[in-house]
Amino acid sequence: MKVCAIIPVAQSEPNALVEKSIKSLSALDCSGLDFEAYYVIDSSGKDYSSLYALLPPHFHIMIRNGNRGRRAGAINDILNVTEGADCIALFDVDSRPNPDFLVECVRELTATSDGVLASGCRYVTNKVNTLTKVVSIEYKFFCDIYRFSRWSRGFIQFNGVIGVSKAPFLRTRGFDERCLCEDLDISEKIYLSGNRALLAKTKVGEQAPTSIQDLYNQRVRWFRGAVEGFRKYLGPMSVARVPILVKVTWLGSLTIPFFSYLLAPFVFIYCRAIRLESDSLSESCKILLGLAGYACLMTLCGTVAVGQHLASRKCEWAEVARSEV
Repeated sequence: MKVCAIIPVAQSEPNALVEKSIKSLSALDCSGLDFEAYYVIDSSGKDYSSLYALLPPHFHIMIRNGNRGRRAGAINDILNVTEGADCIALFDVDSRPNPDFLVECVRELTATSDGVLASGCRYVTNKVNTLTKVVSIEYKFFCDIYRFSRWSRGFIQFNGVIGVSKAPFLRTRGFDERCLCEDLDISEKIYLSGNRALLAKTKVGEQAPTSIQDLYNQRVRWFRGAVEGFRKYLGPMSVARVPILVKVTWLGSLTIPFFSYLLAPFVFIYCRAIRLESDSLSESCKILLGLAGYACLMTLCGTVAVGQHLASRKCEWAEVARSEV
């Protein structure tokens, strides 16, 4: 089976982070797979010679002219190049998949006729301050949501659609370059087409925002994507011939984050996880308080997103500071 990975790289990404990505993906277990990786770099005029020197034989770098459609555009531009692939793996430059990621995702896809996307739980790789550790606890919460959705066969949305997808599905649908959150849009198309996303028994790490400003900008955009998805797909999802549980969990995934403060009482369920994230009791208290503030911040982000939508205000894509991990 041939699997092609596509890794979009924005102009702002440092070469050091791309180098770490190459080393990470080259360590993947590809047993029984014909694997290739394509780094699609938005044109920036930077010198990429150090990256070419690191590339294994089955890795490629492609430079785009500009950044049309950003991540969605980069993926669409390279889909035709991967014409012979059975599956398409999508990663971000900060994605750090477990070595068994490809094998486990492909196993899930081949075992399930209606599964078109498989991925694993997320974890934070850059636990450099209290904020990133707060986000790490959030990821543990979403891991539990993923597991519930796998058990109940409900709606699953993987951020960035990081995972492995059946190539024919991606080629026929493509990514909507006008969407603020193309990952949510393609996830909704998966379920409306009668297919579903699968949770594989593996994990993939990614970076969390390291500042309140970066987190705020990121989540406002995500909430705008949820508003966009609600407006665009409420009608089609209501009449679609999909299980009622998919409809309910889809609606919940879009609306509950707007009322994140209501989830504050459930923080205590993750006390043990908080303790494991901490180096001291005082840091545990900081994370606990941070989670309470985080819930309020998410509600604020949701309110801002709705206000921007009603005012027809454009949501700008803000760059996020990276850690070199």
